[in-house]
Amino acid sequence: MADPKEIDMAQPRRIRSSKRDPYSTKHSANIGDRIPHADKVASDDPDRSGILITLHRFELAGVEIDDRAVEIATKLTRWHVANADERERVSAEERDLRLAEAQARDCWVYYIRCGHLIKIGMTTNLPGRFASLRPNEVLAIEPGGLEREGQLHRQFEELRAGGEYFHPGPLLQQHIVQLRELAGSPKWTASVVPDGQDWFPADTEPSGAP
Repeated sequence: MADPKEIDMAQPRRIRSSKRDPYSTKHSANIGDRIPHADKVASDDPDRSGILITLHRFELAGVEIDDRAVEIATKLTRWHVANADERERVSAEERDLRLAEAQARDCWVYYIRCGHLIKIGMTTNLPGRFASLRPNEVLAIEPGGLEREGQLHRQFEELRAGGEYFHPGPLLQQHIVQLRELAGSPKWTASVVPDGQDWFPADTEPSGAP
């Protein structure tokens, strides 16, 4: 019997795809003087690369690359280059406008009691947020966005229980008392689930957290 090591096993043939990615450069011969239509654009033209790319796109679209096509590709490329700064400026202005609109929206920082913890969060939709969270008590509300929320999280870091939830330490309780003294009690009842533990009953002094 022949030694299995000496048997010349036929290797499976690799199936080759007959269709290549037209944008692949792995097998590209378009280098140096072989770049398509390179002779139609001056080598010292500052927009040469862009014009050649535009011509290539024309060709893929079935456009005959004659002198007229080169002229159009050149004008189109130069227009894109000339307007690039203007488009970037407009984009920056649009970003600034969207940011200003977002900042102008009503943003609120809320303090709610969930069981024996206090959650400090931010929202632009208090009714929707409370409907989702179903707090046991709404302790305080103040105007503010993400920056204010982050500041408060850092301020009470030592009391953090996890995420946006904090233990009701004296410093946090006193902060809530001060907010209520300035703005009054939120008197928020929608979506609240009472559990018989009113830390801040009505508008009186807080009864204290357990």
